[in-house]
Amino acid sequence: MNPGIYNIIAYRNDTLQRTFTIVDSGGSPVSLATAAVKIQVRTKADGEVLWELTEGDGLTVGGAGNNVITLSKVCDITGCGVYHYDLQATFNSGVVSTYIRGAFIVQKDITK
Repeated sequence: MNPGIYNIIAYRNDTLQRTFTIVDSGGSPVSLATAAVKIQVRTKADGEVLWELTEGDGLTVGGAGNNVITLSKVCDITGCGVYHYDLQATFNSGVVSTYIRGAFIVQKDITK
């Protein structure tokens, strides 16, 4: 299954809050109970990691089907611009799956 595309707009120094529900192509929940889930924001696909969310550090996995991912972390990327991100799960079995990807757009905050 190809990852879904979801572009994120974040404001520098604001708390990014998003919730994703991961389902398979048939609409059934994908249990992430045995997976390590993370998001990385990079300058380009193989570029420098600018920001990372992991379980316990800005990312939680929950919900009845263990398929709801909640993000809550201050976006402290210093440079504004368009970057790239994806959400990846590595299961205990060794299977790695990317579920979401897209542009990660950081905009300047106005109010200080």
